[in-house]
Amino acid sequence: MACKDKSSTDAVRPATEEPASAGQALRERLKEITCLYEIRRGMGLELSVEIVCQNIFEHLIPAMQFPEIATAMIELDGRRFTSENHGQGLTHELQSKISANDELRGQLRVFYPEDKPFLVPEEQRLIDTVASDLEKWLERKQIDGALRERLKEITCLYEIRRGMGLELSVENVCQNIFEHLIPAMQFPEIATAMIELDGKRFTSENHGQGLTHELQSKISVNHKTCGQLRVFYPEDKPFLVPEEQRLIDAVASDLEKWLERKQIDEALHERLKEITCLYEIRRGMGLELSVDNACRYIFEYLIPAMQFPEIATAMIELDGRRFTSENHGQGLTHELQAKISANNKPCGQLRVFYPEDKPFLVPEEQRLIDAVASDLERWLERKRLEQALVSIAEEQQRLIGQELHDNLGQQIAAISYQAKALEKKIATSSCEDAATVAASIATQAQVAVMQCKQIAQGLLPFELETNGLTAALRAFASRIAITYKITCDFVCENKVLIKDKDLALNLYRIVQEATNNAIRHGGAQHVAILLAVEEEMLHLSISDNGSGFAGTDTKHGVTPGMGIKIMQYRARQHGAMLEFLSRAEGGVEVRLEMRIV
Repeated sequence: MACKDKSSTDAVRPATEEPASAGQALRERLKEITCLYEIRRGMGLELSVEIVCQNIFEHLIPAMQFPEIATAMIELDGRRFTSENHGQGLTHELQSKISANDELRGQLRVFYPEDKPFLVPEEQRLIDTVASDLEKWLERKQIDGALRERLKEITCLYEIRRGMGLELSVENVCQNIFEHLIPAMQFPEIATAMIELDGKRFTSENHGQGLTHELQSKISVNHKTCGQLRVFYPEDKPFLVPEEQRLIDAVASDLEKWLERKQIDEALHERLKEITCLYEIRRGMGLELSVDNACRYIFEYLIPAMQFPEIATAMIELDGRRFTSENHGQGLTHELQAKISANNKPCGQLRVFYPEDKPFLVPEEQRLIDAVASDLERWLERKRLEQALVSIAEEQQRLIGQELHDNLGQQIAAISYQAKALEKKIATSSCEDAATVAASIATQAQVAVMQCKQIAQGLLPFELETNGLTAALRAFASRIAITYKITCDFVCENKVLIKDKDLALNLYRIVQEATNNAIRHGGAQHVAILLAVEEEMLHLSISDNGSGFAGTDTKHGVTPGMGIKIMQYRARQHGAMLEFLSRAEGGVEVRLEMRIV
């Protein structure tokens, strides 16, 4: 197709030859101004290139000298837009180049049939002006598009960052990323995304096979690659590079920072759980607990501190005994364990179990289990030391009582018999004064024998071993009444049978210590001992009418005396509650309660 040059004189009638009047010139000028006004008024940045081109044709064609036969074409970035009725054979044209940001983008072309001359330079000036307006619109459109893309990018990053709470799971954060990243892409209606992290894969909705055209960005945490973010288009849709790559990189970077913070947060949370666990275990593992209760106390705080508390179980093996947490069953063969030693001698182990498909958080959970086992070791050593001290005291009492009964008592009894014999012999010799002295020696020796027996019975309660706790307490009350010339009553409201010899001995010693304290330190003239069992609860009460006794502050419960501490230890041995209470009528009540089976 032949193209005529703008300066061609054989196809264009010179302006000097055109019969023109002043009125016609004004009309042409008015058409030009109206054309430019309407074109500029219709160049909204919200419009597509095609609509703007059609708007140009709508107002440019009527402004030409021969609008009924003129057609136009705009070529932009390889695309072609034409006015209505544009066809072949219109080889006579005017044209104007179109550039945007100093880059040639295309051209505006206006066609006449060859026999119709252009009105040069007026129509060329109009076409140049329209092309210039289109250039400005394209530049603004480009800036507007860039700003919109930038706004989409900023909005995307803002919403993603706003939704990256450390309380969320990795899956929730990935879905939040997809929710805001996909709409920020150039073709959101067909884009899909995938995040791969540590072997796990998270995908956006409608993600399927065949989307092999992609952009991707690596994800690293603490300088270690752990996955990637991938965004897919169908192969026929180009990515907006570098803009979309920059956005994907920024999102991947935000995810990296969140994962690092999440790691730190989880480590701090696990550390807090570990510290809380150890604090609660150490705070609650008093020596008053039995081994069984101490183990259950450990389970109560150790299990919640594990990575998977809802499925974790634990077991403590001590001296051939086995203590287990709730819901412990068979088949949990995946475990961590820590040995337990007391006084440098292995005595058991602490074991924590998971199902095989749940990994332990090593070394953190192993460190926690080791610390708990170490605390249990120290508790066992203190517990055994306390038991040894009381056992030694008990053994010493037994030996002294046996020595008083078997040796010293017998020797004093022999002295009494000899003094009696001496009294009779002197009496036959008519020496009354000497006989009186001998009789006094015999009487004092008999009193000493009785006191030795009483002391021996206190140190070595024969009735307890022979007839049980109830009979021993009844004999004890009678002996106290006779010895101290006071009222000492024993009441057993129902049949109480204590088969555990250690428990019976400890209850007897508590009654013994409380009664002696009431008399010696409180000056009590009346002591009441009550023993009863009601609904598997054993109740023991020793009350007096004295002034209180040293070693206990009945108001504040402060008990510094050694005797009181030993009483408390004896109660703790069996998980019993021991209280020292002021009585409204005066005196003290020592009250013990415990569950028995």
